[in-house]
Amino acid sequence: MVSSRTKLAAALVLAATFAPAYASNVIHFIGQIVEGPCVISPTARTLSVSCPHESKMHTQQVSYSDALYGAAVTDRATISMKYINPEKSLAIVQVDYH
Repeated sequence: MVSSRTKLAAALVLAATFAPAYASNVIHFIGQIVEGPCVISPTARTLSVSCPHESKMHTQQVSYSDALYGAAVTDRATISMKYINPEKSLAIVQVDYH
């Protein structure tokens, strides 16, 4: 037969396991943001990518075909694109910062 203490211990473990993560965890951010993110503006044939670098905005046009294969827009960022429907009318654009 299971003792009362064992049942209580099991109940406490289950309660701690199913407790909301936000209720007991704290995330601390240490550091600073050195430069802001790139701004992406789609046009009919290209993506206009503006990235800050040394206090100036640098804008580059990236064709959709180049974005499909991962185009480097700066030495700090690469842009890629993936179509999410067969008609190729919807896509996800991803910016990877180095």
